[in-house]
Amino acid sequence: MKKSLVCILLIFVPVFFLAGCTQHKQSKKPYESRTVQKKGIEEKNNLSANYYYLESRIHINHKDYQKAIDSLKKALAKDPGSFIITRDLCWLYLGQNDDEKALELAEKLVRQNPDNVEGLLLFVQLKKDTIEKKELVEILNKILTLEPENKETFLRLAKIYMEAKNNSEALALLKKMVELFPDYYVAWFYLGEVYLAEQQYELAKIQFLKTLELEPDLVESRFQLIKILDIQNTRGNNLKILKLYKEIFEIEPNNSRAQLGRALHFYKSDKKAKASNLFMELGRDVENDSRLIMVAVDEYISGKKYEDAVIIFSQMLKGNPENSTLNFFAGMAYEAIEDFEKAVFHYLKIRPDHSQYKKTILNIAFLYKKLGEHQTAINYLENEHKTLPEDIDIITYLASFYEKDKNYKKAIHLLKQGLKNSSENTSLLFRLGAIQDKAGFKEDSLNIMKQIIEIDPKDAGALNYLGYSYADLGIKLDEALSLIKRACEIKPDDGYITDSLGWVYYKKGEYEKAVKYLEKAAELTSFETIISDHLGDAYQKTGQLKKALDVYKKALSNAKDEDKKKVVELKEKIETVQKKINE
Repeated sequence: MKKSLVCILLIFVPVFFLAGCTQHKQSKKPYESRTVQKKGIEEKNNLSANYYYLESRIHINHKDYQKAIDSLKKALAKDPGSFIITRDLCWLYLGQNDDEKALELAEKLVRQNPDNVEGLLLFVQLKKDTIEKKELVEILNKILTLEPENKETFLRLAKIYMEAKNNSEALALLKKMVELFPDYYVAWFYLGEVYLAEQQYELAKIQFLKTLELEPDLVESRFQLIKILDIQNTRGNNLKILKLYKEIFEIEPNNSRAQLGRALHFYKSDKKAKASNLFMELGRDVENDSRLIMVAVDEYISGKKYEDAVIIFSQMLKGNPENSTLNFFAGMAYEAIEDFEKAVFHYLKIRPDHSQYKKTILNIAFLYKKLGEHQTAINYLENEHKTLPEDIDIITYLASFYEKDKNYKKAIHLLKQGLKNSSENTSLLFRLGAIQDKAGFKEDSLNIMKQIIEIDPKDAGALNYLGYSYADLGIKLDEALSLIKRACEIKPDDGYITDSLGWVYYKKGEYEKAVKYLEKAAELTSFETIISDHLGDAYQKTGQLKKALDVYKKALSNAKDEDKKKVVELKEKIETVQKKINE
């Protein structure tokens, strides 16, 4: 039987989730009429609970789950402390995708039966995305104390330790697990993973070889052994690596990861001719097997093995030089290693009908800018704009280039043209308002921000911009405060909005409040220049001169060289405060 990483990962899915809510294993049937008769239970309450529980089973058999839920709710009303009724109702809610009610019942199960493993496992499964790691670890350890041979809990806990890079705890746990389950290959595999993370390569090899002893067709262990041999790079490893690839192909003849890995291995072993033939063949194959590209992207680009990605995609292109997808990912790989010229070369080869064509337009313009070819970037975007005149992203990007050149007239004209076809596009409107402000059309800018707020009352950017503008002008300060508070409610941890709130209080003369919010804003933005400048001003107003001096110095160190006016202003403030301190 073939084994792969998919098989290993499935271990983490609790068995009861694979079974489904109508087929979960019951350790006992809580309400059987014969059992009730044998036990002599005659209380009306229990009989009613029995009746509704049995009724729910009939509804489940008929796949009428809502009626089954109604029956179980009635049963639970008669017997509120029943673990099994609560559990079954919880499963039914899960089956109906009502996770909130299911979680409510799971929490009840844990409260009523804190030492019941089934209830704890159900609670953990429902809370897995929101529970704090510390609490999760405590619950999983408790489960292992109650049920020491619970494999799934062992692996879940080990995975948490591994993700947290707490390898010592993971090692201790997995060593214990292989003692308890010596024939369980998954435990040996994860023990090998931890040793590999610890760079204990020989110990890691032992564990992976043990998994092959237990499961001879396990492909993933062979990939891990190849990784170790490649890292060690000692004499004789080359033959061992090729032998492992051969074994993988015997198990899975079309394994894409192995095809790419073997070709890359030949390339790096100076067997360029053999590697080239393999890569060219793979490049031709992508026309009929797009999965091959996705495997390459996942392994080498998502895996941040960018140098290898460059080799793979550039070599595959020799077999299929006009393939847009191969050129796109070759461009991404070259961009990742900051070879921007080659990245642009590949991006330019992508055809307009390709799904990533629009993305490459913006990438190319950005890379021209990185290469210092600002005008080339503008010319390129202008040509693309002629081809796609209504494209919002191209309009926004080109306008930002005009803005950078302080060609505000062109930027404003372009944005207004874009708004003719998309009059309520708040992104275009905001960009227009910001550039109008820079161009000296303050009133037009404020009106645009008001227009955005009318379209979207929860647009935090427009609320903040309008409120800050009022504060900076020293007008409508109460309205400014109201606008910025609304923005803060939407984005409470935005440093720039928090700065606006502090600046309004500063302008209102409430300096203690100003300090409170400006300090928070400075922390959130790592003491951005303007925000630090505001905080320094507030410190001065509250008589905290040493703090003002320190924060002005931080503002100066973060100031951009091109903002000469701000640099001069900060130097003057530092000198003034220093004199006050000396006096």
